[in-house]
Amino acid sequence: METDRGRNDKVRCAVIDTNVLMYIFLEKIDVFGQLKDLGFRRFFVPSMVVEELKRLEVSLTGKERRAARFALNLVEQMCEVVDVDAAGTDVALLDLAKSSGCVLITNDKRLKKRAAEMGITVGYIREMCRVDVEE
Repeated sequence: METDRGRNDKVRCAVIDTNVLMYIFLEKIDVFGQLKDLGFRRFFVPSMVVEELKRLEVSLTGKERRAARFALNLVEQMCEVVDVDAAGTDVALLDLAKSSGCVLITNDKRLKKRAAEMGITVGYIREMCRVDVEE
């Protein structure tokens, strides 16, 4: 893993789940700004999350459709999309976080529990206003 040139510690990275990307628009939360304040510098999204957002953009209406479109644009600007060979989006998120040593950012309770059981550090949006990382 790379080091941050301004500090001697490792560059922190995060794998971002679909629900968090949608909440950025729906709840007006600056997730990436908050993560950067916590020292995160790299953001990853499995390609399955991008596919899921594209399906949501077509199947949803109104504000949720706009949220999916916004999330796709945000991924393009802020994240590195990674192809992960996995059986489903949750497994792709877990595999990517585990193999890269990144924190998994999700608000999915089941996924948070599975990640914790696998020794993956988890972050989530607390009270729909701030990002917390369970370290």
